[in-house]
Amino acid sequence: MMTDPKRGCEVDLVFSTERYDLKEDEDQVGKCSARVFYKNEKPRPAVNVTCTRLIEKKKTQEEDYLLYKQLKQLRAPLDVGSIPDSHGHIDPSLRPIWDLAFLGSSYVMWEKTTQSLHYYLAQLNSVKQWKTNDDAIDFDYIVLLHEFPTQEIIPCRIHLIWFPGKPLKVKYHCQELQTPEEASGTEEGSAVALTESSNF
Repeated sequence: MMTDPKRGCEVDLVFSTERYDLKEDEDQVGKCSARVFYKNEKPRPAVNVTCTRLIEKKKTQEEDYLLYKQLKQLRAPLDVGSIPDSHGHIDPSLRPIWDLAFLGSSYVMWEKTTQSLHYYLAQLNSVKQWKTNDDAIDFDYIVLLHEFPTQEIIPCRIHLIWFPGKPLKVKYHCQELQTPEEASGTEEGSAVALTESSNF
């Protein structure tokens, strides 16, 4: 790790990757190195990653299409509550929804991460699937992100559009927590603008 008070902090990492839903008989599937640059305390670190021994592209495409097919075969547009439930259980029929929400949320977590703050997806609070005129998967959902080290829970509303083989499109708005000094209420009509990804 190198720190320059004027530029920020640069971290070099070496790590292994594994499948998100790793089965018992599977091994780690890749070796990666990364350079992460945090510009002082600003969010959205610059990341340069190089990996070897990753899962082959054809297999990834097959798995993406299987997830897509599962989501498309839902009988009606989905409208569900908390995932996981209050006991930490995810119904197997809702697993594809969780997986896609996890992917979209990871984009939000990366955008919000700074040198001193990072996030974990604690819960998918509500999900609404929209019917589309094309073949894309279109969801609105609310997630609860666990912020470290503050231990705060941050609600974020996310709109996600996905089709296999195309980049994920994500728009989001997270409720920012205010300190007592910031929450003085002296300004009228203030609002927070919607943040959206560059690929939308």
